[in-house]
Amino acid sequence: MKKLTKVLLFIFLIMCFIPGQNAVAYEATRDEQLDYLRSVFDFIKENYGGEIKADMFSEGVLEGIFGNLDPYTEYLSLKDAESFFNSIEGNYKGIGIAFVKTDAAVIITDVFSRSPADEAGIIAGDEIVAVDGQNIAGLSSDEISAMIKGPEGTKVKLTLKRNGQKALINLELTRSEIEINPVIYDIRGNIGYIAITTFNANTNKYFLQALSELDKRNIKKIILDLRDNPGGEVSQAVAVAENFVPAGLITKLDYKSEKQQDTEYYSNLKEKKYEVAVLVNGFTASASEILAGAIQDTKAGVLVGTKTFGKSKVQQMVPLLTPEAYQKYKKLYNADTVSAIDLMQQYKIIPADDEIIGWAKITIGEYFTPRGKRIDQVGLVPDVSVPDYKATNGIDVRNIQKLSKKTKMTLHTKSGEVYNAEKILILLGYNLDKPDTNLDAKTFAAIKKFQKDKGLYPYGVLDFITQQKLNEALVQIILRYDKQYAKAVELLGK
Repeated sequence: MKKLTKVLLFIFLIMCFIPGQNAVAYEATRDEQLDYLRSVFDFIKENYGGEIKADMFSEGVLEGIFGNLDPYTEYLSLKDAESFFNSIEGNYKGIGIAFVKTDAAVIITDVFSRSPADEAGIIAGDEIVAVDGQNIAGLSSDEISAMIKGPEGTKVKLTLKRNGQKALINLELTRSEIEINPVIYDIRGNIGYIAITTFNANTNKYFLQALSELDKRNIKKIILDLRDNPGGEVSQAVAVAENFVPAGLITKLDYKSEKQQDTEYYSNLKEKKYEVAVLVNGFTASASEILAGAIQDTKAGVLVGTKTFGKSKVQQMVPLLTPEAYQKYKKLYNADTVSAIDLMQQYKIIPADDEIIGWAKITIGEYFTPRGKRIDQVGLVPDVSVPDYKATNGIDVRNIQKLSKKTKMTLHTKSGEVYNAEKILILLGYNLDKPDTNLDAKTFAAIKKFQKDKGLYPYGVLDFITQQKLNEALVQIILRYDKQYAKAVELLGK
């Protein structure tokens, strides 16, 4: 039903705003448009053979209208809006683990500090066998994740297999709010590497923690990796920019509505502290482009990579009243608005939760770089162009994690550490099958050969010294295969 209404409305909009070759220009008034829609609704009520549920017309119309304005404006149901808010707020409800699914097993690769999983004693390397008593063999990563996540305060049971233990481990955990850290950092010689995967509400906090670790080591050269970063909160991108952009304008937001005053964001940085190279590509977008554009325009650093996505349009989330709530407040207060924000700001009325039908994510303006460049559908052209990185043997070197040197691993060990070690060994040219977290006979033999090649005692155990040598090899692998990163290192070395 929603789909039918949406299609009808879509056709109507095309007819109104994209005239045919011989059509006479015609602009329908608002009343005429509403009259047309009323006729469509009457037609559906009279002829549709299925059930017509409450709000079906309203949500169908909202989806159609907002969905056809621009690529970034859309109507979100209450459920979809909640998911969106979780993504930008940087948290979710779960137990605080990351896992990797291979053909052989589902292995926990990380346990977040102070999370329910951490408090329950779950460790990286544990294999998930079942969730709430259901064997997860054959399920996708998304399906497994959906089973583990759930409302805060609810319970979930995990059955785990741990290296060195024959008996399975059964745990019951209480889900809680988990904070997502979108910042990855590493110190490579005299260069600090910081990757930001998205700009959620936690970005600046974790970015400052990474920067603090670099400062402790007196690191003055930074590679800031914004590749594949789709954007997020403008305020978070601006906060990061304040650490690099000299005193002056960072970005300007130009709003369409005259009710909103244009906003300018400034940096108060008096003295440049770091040499910066920023890695960008075609998926560096939105808030990421605010940061990259400010660094480029103010000569605070150089951009390396390929042209960015080109999205400077800014969206706002606006709660929309139900038809009943709209009529109620219009009658009581003459409030002629469907926006709950306008209702609160202009009439000081806070609608009840059940008076909100959904949310509009609507384009309200666009941002400009410090020099006034408009980059929408244009993108930022890097100072140094280097072709995009391509995975080698199906392995993305950017996703390989350093080995932790916390535990030794031997034959038949299953863990995320083995998974990363196998990736490194494959890229070094050792004879291995697809990485699968399992230190089987073939991986055991490859480790022995690697140890022999490095002048170590060749016994196949992934001990701390071997892990360190693999970590050192990983740095060289990244330089060899990731040409954008290698160029940034070269530029900072000059």
